[in-house]
Amino acid sequence: MQQSLTEEAGPERRGTSKGIGAGDIVLLDKKGRRFHALVTELDQQESGRFELCVRPLDSRISYRTATVREVLEVWRKARARAG
Repeated sequence: MQQSLTEEAGPERRGTSKGIGAGDIVLLDKKGRRFHALVTELDQQESGRFELCVRPLDSRISYRTATVREVLEVWRKARARAG
């Protein structure tokens, strides 16, 4: 999975402090349980904090939301090279 993804930030502006965007895969730690999930959308709360809507890659996980603080790692899709 990591071979087709890269951790380099692209020139596009990301919405959160960790540069997370829809389509990224993240490693989350929720209440001590670690799992990988696909970010489907970002929601900004009235307090200014971001909530991630996620789809876990493991079907046994029932969490569907996460905060930026629960993100341990981020993998971004590799962009196509202009050539």
